[in-house]
Amino acid sequence: CLLSFENAWEEKNLEIETDIQEGVRVETDAELLPLVWNNLISNAVKFTDCGGTLEVELKNRNGKALVKIRDNGCGMSEDTLKHCFDKFYQGDTSHSREGNGLGLALVKQVVNMLDGEISAESKVDEGTVFSIIL
Repeated sequence: CLLSFENAWEEKNLEIETDIQEGVRVETDAELLPLVWNNLISNAVKFTDCGGTLEVELKNRNGKALVKIRDNGCGMSEDTLKHCFDKFYQGDTSHSREGNGLGLALVKQVVNMLDGEISAESKVDEGTVFSIIL
């Protein structure tokens, strides 16, 4: 999924860093997971300024897969962070023509359907980290 955004990250001259642990496996619906990764990576690219950094990490944590998608983009305020998984909520309306506010709600629903967990941490002007446990 990350490679499908190569043109977008090259256009913005983003640095891509990966830390992928070997042998991490999950038994889940392979059809649904790309919805999660594509939405999170798309947002990271969209909300990171030219020359920024996008990081993808995959680790085994206590027998579960932990995926982190981190950017050093514009970040979210505390209020936006509280509502980021709500349907139709858009904290940054300057990008409203690029989406409908359903992406993160869909991500949360898919992760829940797969009996996983998702959380977000963010600071304005510092970036955002989405953590998914499967």
